[in-house]
Amino acid sequence: MARHYNAFQGSKVRLTAPCPEDRVQIAHFTEQYEYMRNMDTDIVTPQTSDETGSSSVRNGQDFEFALRTIEDNRFLGFVAIYRIEWNNRSAQLAIGIGEARDRGKGYGSDALALILRYAFHELNLNRIALDVIEYNEAARKAYLKAGFREEGRHRAAVLRDGTQYDLISMSILAADWSAQTGYPISFRPSAGVTVEVREHDEHGEHVDLFSDARTDSPSSPGSASSIQSGGATNTPDASPRIGVGAVILNERGEVLLAWRNRAPEQHTWSIPGGKVDAYETLETAVIREIKEEVNLDIVINDLLCTAETIRPEQQEHWISMLYSTRVIGGEARNMEEGGAVGEIGWFPLHELPAPLASFAIPALEAAKKRYTGKPYNHDAQ
Repeated sequence: MARHYNAFQGSKVRLTAPCPEDRVQIAHFTEQYEYMRNMDTDIVTPQTSDETGSSSVRNGQDFEFALRTIEDNRFLGFVAIYRIEWNNRSAQLAIGIGEARDRGKGYGSDALALILRYAFHELNLNRIALDVIEYNEAARKAYLKAGFREEGRHRAAVLRDGTQYDLISMSILAADWSAQTGYPISFRPSAGVTVEVREHDEHGEHVDLFSDARTDSPSSPGSASSIQSGGATNTPDASPRIGVGAVILNERGEVLLAWRNRAPEQHTWSIPGGKVDAYETLETAVIREIKEEVNLDIVINDLLCTAETIRPEQQEHWISMLYSTRVIGGEARNMEEGGAVGEIGWFPLHELPAPLASFAIPALEAAKKRYTGKPYNHDAQ
């Protein structure tokens, strides 16, 4: 893969070495009650600059960076990968933006994108985990947007102001991050979802999407060792199922996504679609599914790509045909309220929510290339 990015610089912030003078600013942050209450579960107390810790952490187990604005080089806070277990390729993540005026402006999202790329590309880690207190909803949403998934909760683990709150454990794997961003990973990921993608060009030829993330090794997607990893094997009665999906854009260039309440791809954002019924054509199926799911009448422009999703451990194998479509009637609304679809919404192609359904990602990437005329900038927030 060509080296076409600066690993230390995003669209709004950059990662720098901590400086001794930063400790003075961090000490000032500790005097802010809200900041300290969101940082961790320890007793809140102001700290001196000497108590804030080392001005430079590079001990092989922890990598800490100062966050500075690109615009005026202003110190914002810190981000760190720490408690690294090299044998397990796992670590913890911490991030703090000190001033309230600097929150909600995209600095945190940009910093998360940078540090995750550093963790998975530079440090070659496989799993990044963190904990967030239940009441810190803004942080939890930022982590979900970055691709983290909730793993579980430590019930009533935090006592604040007479109320007990859960401590939420979240993590992101290299494979999840690669699927969401399109960046490759250089080592074999854990057993899980295998997605093989074929994009169709204007001449109808097949072109590999995310081809820079593939190798010819036995662990490549679609290989026998990949399909049967983790002890799962194909069962005689597990046959592929055919699905369809539609990329639907409005006049503002926003795409319609639906939250999945049920399997397959439960608790993800997906393009609308569904299963092809017996003796039903693919195009008839996608037109029917969109009407039944989101109340829109559509016509098909063309086939964007196909995606094959394989989950042997769940005995799932889907071959999905994903179409570019346009609306000719109806108003988008959830026709399956309380059912498979939790909610629907329109999202800019350059600012999609997370996590995304694995089968929908190639269609959305193909749409970005087609309708913006250039590859998607993964660093833009």
